[in-house]
Amino acid sequence: MNKLKSIYSSAYSSVVTILAVTVVTISAELSVSFKNWLAGFTGHHWVTKSYLSFIVFVLFYIIFSATKKSPSNRETQKALLVLQVFAILGFVTILGFYFYEFFAQ
Repeated sequence: MNKLKSIYSSAYSSVVTILAVTVVTISAELSVSFKNWLAGFTGHHWVTKSYLSFIVFVLFYIIFSATKKSPSNRETQKALLVLQVFAILGFVTILGFYFYEFFAQ
């Protein structure tokens, strides 16, 4: 597999993983039953989220690798830019949620 394809696939699978972890993290904080359901798999919801993020990353890496023949330098750079944006947005979203939860009480 060429390097650009691997970088491209890794970047977009990371974006999907960031979205999944952000949604699951906030959902688990809003729903005790969902958090307990996550904890039921491994004993702790953090461990389950870690396994989930690994599974999502690998699954989407395979999907993006299989569907993209050979990305150009420009497409790969765009994928990395999208990853940077979503990493920042995921961080800000979770941080903002926890600030809201802390100060709203």
